[in-house]
Amino acid sequence: MQEEKYIGPKLTEAHADMGKIIFQTSLRILLAGVIIVAGIRGNPPKGGPVNLLAGIIVTLIILGAAVWVFFPLKHCKDFMAFHENGIVFYKRAWTLKELGNISFVDSKSNRALFTRTYMRTQAKVFDITYIKDGKKNFNRAYYNFI
Repeated sequence: MQEEKYIGPKLTEAHADMGKIIFQTSLRILLAGVIIVAGIRGNPPKGGPVNLLAGIIVTLIILGAAVWVFFPLKHCKDFMAFHENGIVFYKRAWTLKELGNISFVDSKSNRALFTRTYMRTQAKVFDITYIKDGKKNFNRAYYNFI
């Protein structure tokens, strides 16, 4: 908590975008459900896996799919607080001097359905995709415009 006093009083804050998180998780559940239904309908199961290796592979595929489907839920506690002389991100305080030049980049991969947003600094690149109005609150706090 000493670091928060060092970076000055809080100007504004940005929390997780629960609407985006729920929407993306729901979309992933729907896509996984369609794939499962199509797979079962086209190739109905006739019992358990043939051998142990096949069972392990099926289990790993199911676990990987579950991680992919529920990945956005890990961002439910994302939080940024903008202070007079710094930013608190993931409960760690960063001074503006330490961060250096700050820019925002929207990036979309060929394989991705949605755009990701990054806050690039000289110290680290922060993924702020699931933070609601992160760039807007940054501009409001430090440049007094939206």
